[in-house]
Amino acid sequence: MSPDTGLPRFGGGRSGQSVPRVAFVTQWFAPEPTTTPVWIARSLSEQDLRVEVLTGVPNYPTGNVHDGYSSWRRTREVHQGVPVRRVPLYPSHDQSAVRRVANYASYAASAATLGASVLRSADVAVIYSTPATAAAAGIYARLRWGLPYVLMVMDVWPDSVFATGFLTGGAKRRIAEPALTWYTEQTYRWASHITATSPGMRDALVSRGVPEDKVSVVYSWTDEKVMRPSEPDRQLRASLGLSDEFVLMYGGNHGAAQNLDVAVRAMGELRDLPIHLVLVGDGIEKVGLRSLASDLGLRSVHFLDPVEPERMPAIMAAADMQLVALADEELFRFTLPSKVQSILACAQPIVTCAPGDAARVVHEAGAGFSSPAGDPHQLAKTIRQAAEVPRGELRSMGRAGYAYYRSHLSEEINARALAGIVRASSGRRRRGRGTGGTP
Repeated sequence: MSPDTGLPRFGGGRSGQSVPRVAFVTQWFAPEPTTTPVWIARSLSEQDLRVEVLTGVPNYPTGNVHDGYSSWRRTREVHQGVPVRRVPLYPSHDQSAVRRVANYASYAASAATLGASVLRSADVAVIYSTPATAAAAGIYARLRWGLPYVLMVMDVWPDSVFATGFLTGGAKRRIAEPALTWYTEQTYRWASHITATSPGMRDALVSRGVPEDKVSVVYSWTDEKVMRPSEPDRQLRASLGLSDEFVLMYGGNHGAAQNLDVAVRAMGELRDLPIHLVLVGDGIEKVGLRSLASDLGLRSVHFLDPVEPERMPAIMAAADMQLVALADEELFRFTLPSKVQSILACAQPIVTCAPGDAARVVHEAGAGFSSPAGDPHQLAKTIRQAAEVPRGELRSMGRAGYAYYRSHLSEEINARALAGIVRASSGRRRRGRGTGGTP
């Protein structure tokens, strides 16, 4: 185990006032490659809140326990100045629905029981609700000790469960869907406040019966120390045999959710123009995408291996525009993929081929073009339109997107908003510590 060393950095609070104590409950945390929970914990600790993380033994994404840890032993450590308490769980992250359920359920039970000292001593809990089973610890603490909790809904259950390919049909789904729906309704019911990652998600929660005044939009921000405007990587175009051609780039996971075959098929309708598509990254669909491009005889589609996050701003800057793609599924209408924030923070213009909030944000920012999800013909027309825009105007779109990011999506704006929600919720416990109550 090689946790960070050093004393926790706690804000001193306003003169004469104690610092609210926050139990930040998240199944996944560093050294697992899930950066958002780390940013949230660090940002809250910098907002005059005393944060302690309650998380599981690290085993994501392989399902194997990381070196130096034991799946059945509690540990304490400090990460980036924030104290971390780890509780046991059943390690798994494979394609078995049974083992995945065991992984989620074991963390939920362990956090509620073996993490009780963290919850009992807090003024408020913040639940990073992906998976949604993490909220079980919040419900338990609310009913047992009257601990208020703020529920950060990162993806909507049960929709996202079935979208992953688990329990997609048959008797198992008929049993699981009403049970998961009831459970998620309870997580909303007992929460003091709920945050959604986009306006569309907020509307979806309200449509499911959550009171409007109980839900606030708090956008996820990107790593602003890494994702920022950059000079272009001068070697990229030369390595691909390109010079002044129009380059559309996609960087990220090549999975079913991204529906990147639409972009490859769109390139088949653009053979008459010097337009190239560069796909950076990896995923289960990459082999199929290579085969599709080969079958269509497309030399204008290029595949690059994943690169370190620190290199991505310069790689993106070597292209003319960035592509954001999602399948035309109901779930994605209220999903704002994190790459939108990353691209805007790098001052890059965007073409969206996605439903809902992704297209809405780009439109509001004046940062690019949008095309209907799942339609290669319309995407080809949109790319053709974008390629006709002078590069100076494209750079202006990128700057407009950057300004929008700073004023709407940045850490400064959203960490402050989240801290205000947490502080307001903590006041309920501090005024009547130890009492239960109804939501």
